[in-house]
Amino acid sequence: MAAQAATELNHGEYVNLGIGLPLLVPNYLRAGSSVTVQAENGVLGVGPFPYDDEVDPSPWSNWPPA
Repeated sequence: MAAQAATELNHGEYVNLGIGLPLLVPNYLRAGSSVTVQAENGVLGVGPFPYDDEVDPSPWSNWPPA
């Protein structure tokens, strides 16, 4: 279902995919595509699932705030 949904999206679109699919669809977007994905749980602009060597821990380096 996620692969099919990805084929329906066009470069530059913003799309609300509800819950669940926003975490899967970015894995199937065409290379070079710029689609902004929004989820019902507030996730905006997610991308493909990162592998261990692609994770940037810096956004969480100051968590929890003092």
